[in-house]
Amino acid sequence: MMQINADYTIIDHTWLWRADHDVGGLVYDRKNPVDHGLVVNGDNVTGYGLFSEHSLDDLLVWNGNGGKAYFYQSEMPYDVTQEEYGTKVGYRVGDNVTSHEAYGVGVYTFFRDYTVSPDSGIAVPSAPGVTVTNALGVKLDGLGGLQHIINDKGSGTDEFTPLTYYCNWNNEEVVFLQ
Repeated sequence: MMQINADYTIIDHTWLWRADHDVGGLVYDRKNPVDHGLVVNGDNVTGYGLFSEHSLDDLLVWNGNGGKAYFYQSEMPYDVTQEEYGTKVGYRVGDNVTSHEAYGVGVYTFFRDYTVSPDSGIAVPSAPGVTVTNALGVKLDGLGGLQHIINDKGSGTDEFTPLTYYCNWNNEEVVFLQ
């Protein structure tokens, strides 16, 4: 939906939403297709109040170095299968990124049509300059949930644990609270 290629850019309050309903009612089976809500390729990009919902691939992909995100909320799509979405995430920092800071990252699920349990809600490279502070996983309703919060670490969400936190990820120190 939105791609940032310029360096030193500020993104302020965006809501990038793939429609989960239209004039005909609820959307099923990957209709209204869009891959990503936000792709950031520029360096030193800062985002404030970012929202991305229901896209059919990783909801956010951050490929630029020096990025900072302050508050990000996402909701995975309702109408995908485990095969289609099991490795997708709500927030992905590219493998080549060496510096990135994210504060207040929330990944929500409501898999309405099929049981889906993605590996993680957030995927970041193992680099000392990449940090995530105050990550949150929420199962709103539906089937499945997240297996882990960040990089296959931390508790996931399910019918018995609809809310889970990961306080600090920086590849050296991990503090977890549930």
